[in-house]
Amino acid sequence: MADAPNPHDALFRLLLEDPQRAHILLREQLPPAIAARLSEAPPKLLDGHFVDERLRNTQSDRLYELRLRDGGAALLYVLLEHKSAPDPRTPLQLLGYMVRIWERHAGTDGRKLRRLPPIFPLVVYHGAAPWRVPTSVLDCLAADAGLKAELQGFGYRVRDLGHIPYEQLSADPAVRGLLGVLRYAFARGLDAATLARLLRDIPDDGVLLRPVLLYIVRQFEIDERVFWAALADSRPARQEELKMTLAQEWIRQGKAQGREEGRAAGRQEGLQQGEATVLLRLLSLKFGPLSAADRARVEQADAETLLLWSERVLVAERLAQVWEE
Repeated sequence: MADAPNPHDALFRLLLEDPQRAHILLREQLPPAIAARLSEAPPKLLDGHFVDERLRNTQSDRLYELRLRDGGAALLYVLLEHKSAPDPRTPLQLLGYMVRIWERHAGTDGRKLRRLPPIFPLVVYHGAAPWRVPTSVLDCLAADAGLKAELQGFGYRVRDLGHIPYEQLSADPAVRGLLGVLRYAFARGLDAATLARLLRDIPDDGVLLRPVLLYIVRQFEIDERVFWAALADSRPARQEELKMTLAQEWIRQGKAQGREEGRAAGRQEGLQQGEATVLLRLLSLKFGPLSAADRARVEQADAETLLLWSERVLVAERLAQVWEE
């Protein structure tokens, strides 16, 4: 059975049902500096019920659109508080309601998100005890005046990695290298010298290097020759070892790509095509450019043979060892 309407809520809603009465009430209750900027147009009641379900019997809310003298619009969120004691949660609740109002207003429209209407929260309180709850979330923070000044307006700082020179990303090489990986993740035409400089900053401790290299293989749009040149420059002693690790990743990606192509085409040829493509890449990287005959051999092989050759390329020292019976 639905709960009976709270008598306080019902009376307050009755007071605000008439636009003219609402206009008078709101102008009188708002700060004079805000009231002076309102036009003579009566407020327009909007659908703005954002009260939490658990508070439905203790709170009443109203959302109005106000017209400003300069032709703009503002929103006024009115909350009736009638608890016997002031609710210390009010600052956070109001902030949450404001966020929901803005989200409903703008959705995912980028233009609207850049021009959100100002919201003036107004609490009308008629409880027995005096209202001594902070009137701003800032006043609820355990921070001194200096920190609160930095938080004023709840702005946030942006570190746009793409506009920061690599050497200025961090004074610590490991941090600089990891941020550099993120910085160049969507770069096109990355050169070997830049990538090598980045890789030299990554510690060779067995913790970071492998995940970084796998990330580059999976995410970067980079010419493979550039990648191998950067790896040889930054890790000459471990070049062959790391090549094998990354070759296994390329085989895995090639198989996944082949399976996807096979599903999309509904044919086994899709799987074989993906495996042949990745095998040709690995052979070229390890042994140099392939002859037309070698390329034809790969393209005409069946799935089982391609898998066998993909495993052999990891350990073969000469191209002929891949083809051996």
